[in-house]
Amino acid sequence: MARTLILVIEDDAAIRRGLCDALEFKGYAVEPCARGDQGLEAALAGSPDLVLLDVLLPGKDGFSVLRELRRARPRLPVIMLTARGDEEDRVRGLEEGADDYVVKPFSATELLARVEAVLRRSA
Repeated sequence: MARTLILVIEDDAAIRRGLCDALEFKGYAVEPCARGDQGLEAALAGSPDLVLLDVLLPGKDGFSVLRELRRARPRLPVIMLTARGDEEDRVRGLEEGADDYVVKPFSATELLARVEAVLRRSA
């Protein structure tokens, strides 16, 4: 049986590595990307089960990536990750189609619980 694949689009190398390590420890397959444009390409060319998407990215910002993902793969679960925790930003992310919105800093335990919840709802 194939493992659940999570695409991690995060430009901060330390955060990306930490996310990947935590997800792999929980048994998920992980594909890391450091740029928004490359992450979008990976999401459209591959078949991830969920995308963890930073907002502030080089190449293409997270909101742009989210809009394009929603057009091409409307049912693909996406959790936004960002340091931009203003209510306006959280609402924008959710209105544009994110399934959840997590503000940095966050604990790995909380993020894993949110990943599991979103995957459960999308099954």
